[in-house]
Amino acid sequence: MSKLCPLSAAIISLVSWLLLPGAGAAQAGQGGGGSVLWLPQPAGRLAPGADIRGSLSSADFRLPADAYFDVWELEGRVGESLTLDLRSDDFDALLYVVGPGLDKTLSDDDGGGGCHARVTITFLENGTFRVIATSSESRGTGVYTLRASASPEPVVERTCGGPDLSSLAELPTESRLVRVGDRVSGSLGSADRTMDDRTPVQAWALEGRAGQTVNITLESDDFDSYLYLLGPGITAPMSDDDSGGELHARITVTFREAGTYVVVVSSVDAGASGAFRLSVRTP
Repeated sequence: MSKLCPLSAAIISLVSWLLLPGAGAAQAGQGGGGSVLWLPQPAGRLAPGADIRGSLSSADFRLPADAYFDVWELEGRVGESLTLDLRSDDFDALLYVVGPGLDKTLSDDDGGGGCHARVTITFLENGTFRVIATSSESRGTGVYTLRASASPEPVVERTCGGPDLSSLAELPTESRLVRVGDRVSGSLGSADRTMDDRTPVQAWALEGRAGQTVNITLESDDFDSYLYLLGPGITAPMSDDDSGGELHARITVTFREAGTYVVVVSSVDAGASGAFRLSVRTP
């Protein structure tokens, strides 16, 4: 993010103060909140290469900005580089690191892809560093995984709050085929695959000719339609929600290359099901 939201700024300020030598207490409400509580003891130590599973809950301390947080310790050695990843499917992760040799708090919101946080640090001094796992959401709760690694996995680029679009390329079309000029009927149900945000997806094959322009429209009276399109010459999946009017989706595309394209029928809502109509027409 290019700018910090007020919640993030408040967390950075408080975390920096909490971890200064001699800092003993902070305004961190618990439950009904508002009382002055001692800085909680670290939940444990991070060991490079090992996954730590934790959770944010209403039993945790919370910051004045109303975000729950956990504190973890990490031993650093001069010259060593580690990448810290905080991942959660339940809340928008925020990660902070403070310790010897750092003149400011290291922080990240969505650098780990999607709503996951990632901080890479090269230690300038030996010592104990503190890692703060928290959320950008007021009283955000849920489970998380925290990991320190010298060889981190590549980041899968995705929008925070959106599904992992890389999985779309792996969807089988099976025997489903829609041609230019067709209007076909189908249904989304429990037998269909789902994205990581639990929205259903169903892939259809579409043959396209270079230079051909088509309107792909998805209509449903049972769910809020959402469309994706992948194929030759499309570097990132095209998508649409309501361009077809009301809650119907429509993608207009001019094919740059001839080949087989994949139209993915989906919904805005997790767990959605019901009948739909898919059409491909020339303007």
